[in-house]
Amino acid sequence: MEADIKGFFDNVSHEELMKFLEIRIVDRSLLELIRRFLKAGYVDDGLLVRSESGTPQGSILSPMLANIFLHYVLDTWFNKTVKSCVRGFCELVRYADDCVPRTKLSVS
Repeated sequence: MEADIKGFFDNVSHEELMKFLEIRIVDRSLLELIRRFLKAGYVDDGLLVRSESGTPQGSILSPMLANIFLHYVLDTWFNKTVKSCVRGFCELVRYADDCVPRTKLSVS
């Protein structure tokens, strides 16, 4: 079984992502550069569309930012909630918004 978080890259909360980045990054200029990158927007039919959420699709930074965001959201939930409810082996193999659960378990 595979899973893909539909619309993930279009809906990432900039505020939450920046909070997660601030946990490990102390360099304010780097954080500001990432914030500007997220807010830069895109051009559609000659008009600039500002971004209030999401990460730029196709950008080399988007998968890395997705991994950071989902580490604090999905991975933490899986490790704290799912693993505590099962007996046996279970793990979530994930890259960006795609994941594959691996299990050998029985539900308690």
